[in-house]
Amino acid sequence: MAAVSAILCALFFLIFWLLTNPFWTGIFRLIAFVFFAGAVLGYLKVMNGPLLVSLDTTDELLLVSYQKKGDVVQEEQFERDTIESVTTTKSANDLLTKLLQPNSAGFQISFTDTDRPLALFEFGGRTLLFDSSGQNKINNYLKDAGIET
Repeated sequence: MAAVSAILCALFFLIFWLLTNPFWTGIFRLIAFVFFAGAVLGYLKVMNGPLLVSLDTTDELLLVSYQKKGDVVQEEQFERDTIESVTTTKSANDLLTKLLQPNSAGFQISFTDTDRPLALFEFGGRTLLFDSSGQNKINNYLKDAGIET
């Protein structure tokens, strides 16, 4: 994605540089800047590396760990005896997420000692969404672990 944005940025910059009409120069300058911003943001995302989420259980705990480049960057622990259920929730309410990831869904965990469900997988302040195969893997793992889904 970053490479495509960089190539399109260079292409539109070259077109902007060769034009003499001020109207079209402004339009192509704006388009080149948009693709430049996309290239920078795409490069930063690639540089960060993919996020690996692992789920593990013990007799007392449900453990969720997040890894980047082989290093654990965040861990969460949930006491199994306080877990009421884990439910699948549909994707976010924003239109862009629904269009780009129509089958994605997150997971909410409900506890016996609170009324408000929480996101089971949350990293960097954002709820993580999973495709249908990821949802099936998580649901099967939770059922095998004896956690109600």
